[in-house]
Amino acid sequence: MKKYFVIPVLILLFLSACTFLFPAETNITIAKIDHPDDGSLTVYLRHADEGYLVTVNGETFDCAMVEDPPDTLKCSGPSLEPGEKAVIRFYEGDTSTTPFYTLEFDVPEYDLEDGNSEEDDQNGPEDLCPDDPKKTAPGVCGCGVAETDSDGDGTLDCNDNCPNNPDIINPGENGCKAPEEDSDDDGIPDSEENCPDDPEKTDPGICGCGTPDSDLDEDGLVDCEDTCPTIAYSDLIGDPCDPDEDDDGINDGGDRCPFDPLKRTAGYCGCGVSEVDTDLDGTPDCVDLCPNDKKKTEPGKCGCGVKDKDSDKDGVVDCKDACPLDPNDPVGDPCNHDEDGDTYDDWIDECPFDPLKKHKPCSCGVPLIRIDRYV
Repeated sequence: MKKYFVIPVLILLFLSACTFLFPAETNITIAKIDHPDDGSLTVYLRHADEGYLVTVNGETFDCAMVEDPPDTLKCSGPSLEPGEKAVIRFYEGDTSTTPFYTLEFDVPEYDLEDGNSEEDDQNGPEDLCPDDPKKTAPGVCGCGVAETDSDGDGTLDCNDNCPNNPDIINPGENGCKAPEEDSDDDGIPDSEENCPDDPEKTDPGICGCGTPDSDLDEDGLVDCEDTCPTIAYSDLIGDPCDPDEDDDGINDGGDRCPFDPLKRTAGYCGCGVSEVDTDLDGTPDCVDLCPNDKKKTEPGKCGCGVKDKDSDKDGVVDCKDACPLDPNDPVGDPCNHDEDGDTYDDWIDECPFDPLKKHKPCSCGVPLIRIDRYV
């Protein structure tokens, strides 16, 4: 008589309806463990491959695919005693030395008189899903639910809330869509911002991505466009970051001579030129053509230092008048009133250069000759 039993799993994996589940990535289940007789043990594996090497407590089991139920690997080997600790190891091939899955269990007691009939032996393992034509054991998903992994992520669709996305099992904020990339980790997906690499900005603003639109001096002009980002005052005179070019204590904006520390206004002479008045005549040297002559601001006819005076009122200034005190002698030396020394002033002497004549009965310079006639 055949002996049948279900193995309770004691390694905290999964125990349900006589079915043991491999890790999600293998998608293999133990459909049933059967004792056909006292000397042998048969393990039925769902979704397994004939190339697997299966050992139980170090003994290699012979495995072959069976047609009924379909997609089932039947592995047979030595029997185990009830209560015995058993370890089933699964290898990916004959040359593999490291199992890809290990299952530990205690062999339960079984009753040789209580079991299936010869008819059960002919029909293969017990069908734990009699109403499901595609399953003989509940597996992971239970009877009536296919053991399908649509996205190939190692998690069956029945346990995968995102069965069509291999990267996600449970929906997140984006549902089953892959999480959007957030390059700058600012909590905003790259697709929703214009500065994906700048965690401080989502839009370029005035200064562009990577540069803050800060205004350190609070002058209303962002630093990236402010020539003097740390000085609120700036001007267009000289160095815009220097409010007082000539350091005279007056800001350039209120200084009419911003580069002349000695002047605040242009005055008569203009910025950079002193307003000094050497001769103290009230006219600064810069516009005084006779800066050392208090009586004159221009040279005039006689030059600086000489008065333009006409003592004799003859229309000729003294500096150019040979007889500055005599306005009336137009003959010869204007300073000599009697050119010929005949005691007659030139102005009444008809022959001012002829000392022998005062009048002109003859030409000046021609002597008078007396002619006596003798009879």
